Amino acid sequence: MKLAIDQMEEQFHVHDERSNADTLDSYEAALNRGKALGFQEAAHLAKSALHDIDVKSL
Repeated sequence: MKLAIDQMEEQFHVHDERSNADTLDSYEAALNRGKALGFQEAAHLAKSALHDIDVKSL
């Protein structure tokens, strides 16, 4: 699970950098921004779920 979170966070940075590198603010940049936000939110939700699992198992 932690590997998946790391991979989602890495993909967030990849797509964020791609969107920032597009100086024309094209449709592709908007898609990359959306993907970056999606990966960021997915990583956040996975972290929250993992935290809940850890807390409940104590």
